[in-house]
Amino acid sequence: MNATERYNRIFGSIESLADDIPWTTGLSNMVEHLLWDTKSILGISKTRFWQTILSMTEQDGFPTHDSKSKHKFVKTRLDDLLKASDVSSRYSPPRHGYCSPSEALRRAKYFSEDYLNKEFDIFLNLCSDRYLDFLYSRFIPLQGGGHWSTHGNSGLFATSTGISEMQMDNLAYNKDENALVANELKLGGKKNRDQLLKYCFMQRKLETMGFVSEKNTFALLFIGDKEEEFELSSEVAREVQYCQNTGRHHLLEDALVEQANVMTVERLTWSALIDLNNSYLDSLEARNQVETKLLKGFNSSLQEKAFLQDHS
Repeated sequence: MNATERYNRIFGSIESLADDIPWTTGLSNMVEHLLWDTKSILGISKTRFWQTILSMTEQDGFPTHDSKSKHKFVKTRLDDLLKASDVSSRYSPPRHGYCSPSEALRRAKYFSEDYLNKEFDIFLNLCSDRYLDFLYSRFIPLQGGGHWSTHGNSGLFATSTGISEMQMDNLAYNKDENALVANELKLGGKKNRDQLLKYCFMQRKLETMGFVSEKNTFALLFIGDKEEEFELSSEVAREVQYCQNTGRHHLLEDALVEQANVMTVERLTWSALIDLNNSYLDSLEARNQVETKLLKGFNSSLQEKAFLQDHS
């Protein structure tokens, strides 16, 4: 049994993006992310952690015989690193390196794009179809009234689809509308140098495998702290050149390049999303208490992120 088969046997799989997954899967995806990216817990990778401890054994004063003394020496040095990592302000620039649990949480909650991605996954999974119609109708034509299914980046998606050539952030699929929206989330970062071609590659592969219907309306939506402007054909040409230079030949098929030149690429800032959420909240009634709490909670979390703060 290979790793993919074991994963699917234990955690299940999906056969279509139209499959609904429970919102609690978003929590397991968060745990999965933390387990794979130990930097989010320790402040450094597992490799860097054991290298740090090993380097302590080479420091002056390290005891060479008594195990208890060795343990105490290393513990004291690690405790010193923990104390040095703590800061007193919520938005102090995060340092790199081994840190305390509270400092790891601060770095993740207020500064981490990966953490924001997982928050977004849970938020979108719990949103009503009416809200997603409200949001995405600004970017693609929709009749309204269809059902949306959303999927975050996870082992469940990767092992079910077999797509290993790239990682997406979040997908929203409406089988009734035959519409697929790829949400590419940014927190200070820029568009990757092959991102348009990668998403076209993913969309075509999902069609080929039957995870989405053919000839769907596909849009790539960048959501970030600022709008990144570029002219589509010029950007595709730059991506083609980059892929040629780096040997990414699977992204250079003529059909993929043609698709990238006519694809729908839209942009939205997090501040604008907060405003849209507030506008949608104005349309809700008292009986929509759950969705009201959902949108207000997500807005509140976004407004606490470091990139939305005025540090002047």
